[in-house]
Amino acid sequence: MKKCKTIQEKYISKSRLGSYSSLKEYKENILFSKSFYIPLSILEVSLKNSLDHYLVDTIGKDWLFEKSFIKPQLQIKIDNAIKILNQNNKLYSKNKQINHNNLVSELSFGFWMMLLKKPYQQYLRYNDLKQIFPNLPSSKNKSVNRHFVFTKLNNIRLFRNKVFHHDKIISKREYQNMMDEIYDVLSFFDDEIVEIVKELNR
Repeated sequence: MKKCKTIQEKYISKSRLGSYSSLKEYKENILFSKSFYIPLSILEVSLKNSLDHYLVDTIGKDWLFEKSFIKPQLQIKIDNAIKILNQNNKLYSKNKQINHNNLVSELSFGFWMMLLKKPYQQYLRYNDLKQIFPNLPSSKNKSVNRHFVFTKLNNIRLFRNKVFHHDKIISKREYQNMMDEIYDVLSFFDDEIVEIVKELNR
């Protein structure tokens, strides 16, 4: 108990603990957050790789530098990613060439989400979405469109930010079904991915 008190007083801020009923609830929140790390990570990797493959096939291998496609908001994110890669080269005395693959890896979840917004809608009609999300529900359901996919992913992105910034997610009604939401979107890519994630997350 004395050890817990020391940790609570010295290493965890009062403002951080303020939203919890006890240190026990704080620890339970950490464990609950941990259960989302693998599903969220694999969702992000699946999204960026599937979108990248589609855009390479549609626009070309240098789509990240295609000025007629990339809007200013995304250009800023690409420029920042290149700066980070260059800084890492200097910091760790590396001479690693910046290429398409490591730039794709460096770009944030938010970057890939922005590709699903309205300015890119001409590239994201239902048949295009089916190339990115092969198991997307049938187009007979008129609500299954770019906005449908964006809304689902954006809800997950906002939740992901809560988890990765160590915010409180336990006992919040809006997050009760979030794991099902994540698995639902993962199933849009491939049912096997869902099974692999569930196996890894046991």
